[in-house]
Amino acid sequence: FREISRHYEEDFLEDMRVLNVEMPDSMPRVSEYVEEIVAFIQKIVDKGYAYESNGSVYFNVAKYTIEDNEYPKLNAAAKGNIELLKEGEGVLAEENAETEKKNAQDFALWKKSKENEPSWTSPWGEGRPGWHIECSAMSNEIFKTCPIDIHAGGEDLKFPHHDNEIAQSEAYFGCKEWVKYFLHVGHLHIDKQKMSKSLKNFIKIKEFTKKYTAKQLRFLFLLQKWHKIMNFDPETSMQEAIEKERQFAEFFQQAKAIIRNFDIKKNPQKWNSEDFELNERLRETKEKVHHHLCNSIDTQSALMELSALLVETNKYMKNTSAQIKSPLIVSISKYTLRILKCLGIIAEDEFKYTSASEEVDVETVIAPYVQVAVDFRDKVKQLAGGDKMLLIKECDYVRDVSLATLGVRLEDTGMTTQSVWMKEDAETLLKSIEDKKLAKERAQKEKEEKKALEEKKKNTPPHEFYPTFESHNYSKFDEKGVPTHDAAGKELSKEIVNGLKKKVGALEKKWLKSQGKGVEGQEEGAKGGKKQKKNKQKAEDAPKDAEAKTQDAEGKPED
Repeated sequence: FREISRHYEEDFLEDMRVLNVEMPDSMPRVSEYVEEIVAFIQKIVDKGYAYESNGSVYFNVAKYTIEDNEYPKLNAAAKGNIELLKEGEGVLAEENAETEKKNAQDFALWKKSKENEPSWTSPWGEGRPGWHIECSAMSNEIFKTCPIDIHAGGEDLKFPHHDNEIAQSEAYFGCKEWVKYFLHVGHLHIDKQKMSKSLKNFIKIKEFTKKYTAKQLRFLFLLQKWHKIMNFDPETSMQEAIEKERQFAEFFQQAKAIIRNFDIKKNPQKWNSEDFELNERLRETKEKVHHHLCNSIDTQSALMELSALLVETNKYMKNTSAQIKSPLIVSISKYTLRILKCLGIIAEDEFKYTSASEEVDVETVIAPYVQVAVDFRDKVKQLAGGDKMLLIKECDYVRDVSLATLGVRLEDTGMTTQSVWMKEDAETLLKSIEDKKLAKERAQKEKEEKKALEEKKKNTPPHEFYPTFESHNYSKFDEKGVPTHDAAGKELSKEIVNGLKKKVGALEKKWLKSQGKGVEGQEEGAKGGKKQKKNKQKAEDAPKDAEAKTQDAEGKPED
């Protein structure tokens, strides 16, 4: 059993490391504290609050409560609920347990082992510790004194587990308060059902972190009330967590870029009203976050306050570099970082300030070289101007390919202002650039298709308009192209047809105008047509007149 235990212990600790859960100061194993557990039980027996029966030891609830001790303390409604007690005892309540007990609500401190079960030697024979006694005895070995400040666990452990812990511990110490505060965490539900092994609706951390980051999982939990039921919907629950991670990450990137480019020689430092307002917002945020964390560890509200501060700071950072007070951005960034580290979202200092004597990070090392490329690109961009688009294209190549491949995101801030660079994951950055490029191409294609459609409509004769563009709404049309039947073949009412005739008439006027043929053009066209017909008739009559004249000439005597 030790081999199996170590395997899952190691697996669990690796999951905790990935999630940035700090190692505890002590990790007691029950199998290593059996001697201390036996001694703890023996003292309770010696004080008369427990008894041996058939090789097992049970806590005497009746004896305990008679002496003015409260049981259960945490869940008074469960008092006398034998079924709930059995459920909490699990296998310890099986077989001969009920006949061995003096009272139905008594619970096991030590259980006689069955054949081929792990067992340890005790004054009552071979056996193993009860479920509840382990926690009491081991915590006593670590803390030594009573009371303990905080004890935590799932809300389903209130009764019988935590209530039994309280009873046996207060009996052992002879005190009335073994723990000052119990924190009972709400259950995690998957699609509105409690997550459990029996329902097989659980999600392993290793599986979860293949799709989402550990930070996103932290944000997911921090954005909930810790003591309330949390319903996880695989389709929708992660959206807010992903957005929050993106918001904080982009803020730090932008803040670092501004601080990096700060020039104390050029930038004025006299505060204006906008600076005072942002500083006041920072002060208010600190007070509110402190209040929320003191109010039953309300991380949800605390994060919302921080998020609101970042929204205001992002607006402020859109000012020109001369208007931004870099020390103010540093203050906001450091405070935000401190809270995020406190909440376990950030493991290491991702917003570093190092002196020459300290170990520097990658960004500090590459900063001068990146800045040379940035400055060069900005100068070329300024020189390009007008029709020198080839230089602009090359500048974009440096931004979207050369620097992006190195994991450097470069943001333009205008033709005459310095660009801003940020260090990012190269693969993620290149994908982001490719996605934007594809989106731009799609938008351009849609624009061209829309323009082509408008042009086609413009050049389509009115009698062809509805049959061409509205055939999905109408099935039959008259000789002028006016719809007469709907898509199902049902004849349209006269009122609808008359309305469509007016629309066709309007289309006809518009079409004729686009062809350079207004109403006057129609009249001129008609006149021109008559004139052409008359000229044609004259042309046809001309040979006949000539022939007649020739005949007349031949019939006349010569002079």
